[in-house]
Amino acid sequence: MAETITIKNKPNWFIAIFLPFGLLILILIMFVILPIVSAENTYLLSILHYIILLIPFLGFFILFLNIWLWNTFGKVILEISSEKIKVINKNRLFNKSKEYQVFEIEKISILDLAIERTKYNMRLNCLFSKSHYSIVIQKSSKTKRIIDWLTFENANNILEKINEIMKEKIRLSKS
Repeated sequence: MAETITIKNKPNWFIAIFLPFGLLILILIMFVILPIVSAENTYLLSILHYIILLIPFLGFFILFLNIWLWNTFGKVILEISSEKIKVINKNRLFNKSKEYQVFEIEKISILDLAIERTKYNMRLNCLFSKSHYSIVIQKSSKTKRIIDWLTFENANNILEKINEIMKEKIRLSKS
C-alpha cells in the first residue's frame, strides 16, 4: 500500500488576485474583439483571419492559466511505496507524474537554494523569502529536485516523514 504526503503550494497573493482579471481580459479579446476585427466581406477569409489572430492570444491564455492554477491551487503529492516514489503535481497543466525507483535512490536530502549559481549568473533567493529549500533525490551521481521552495522546518518535517516511511517499507519487505 502506498503512503501519500500532500504539500500545498505557497501562493503568491498578487498573482492569485490579479491574474484572473488578465485572464478575463484575454477571454474578452478572444471572443468579442477579435471576431469584430476579423469580420470581412467573405466568410471564409474572415474565419481564417480570426483563427490566425486567435493563436497568440490562446497561447498566452493557456500560459497564464497554467501559472494561475499552479500558484493558487497547486499541490505536490508524494506517493511512497516499497518499489517507487511517485511525484504528482496537482492542478498543473501539461505535466505528467514522475516516478523514481527506490533501489536506484542513493540518498534523499535537503538542498539549500539561498544562492543559486549558474554558468552566467548568481541568483539570491534568500532576500525576500525563507522558502528556499528543496528536497532532492540523489541517484547515479545526479541530483533531482522533487519538491521546491520549502522553509527549512517544512523541508525537515517532510524529509523525516519520507525517511520513516522508507524505513518501514524496507523493514516490511525484508520480513
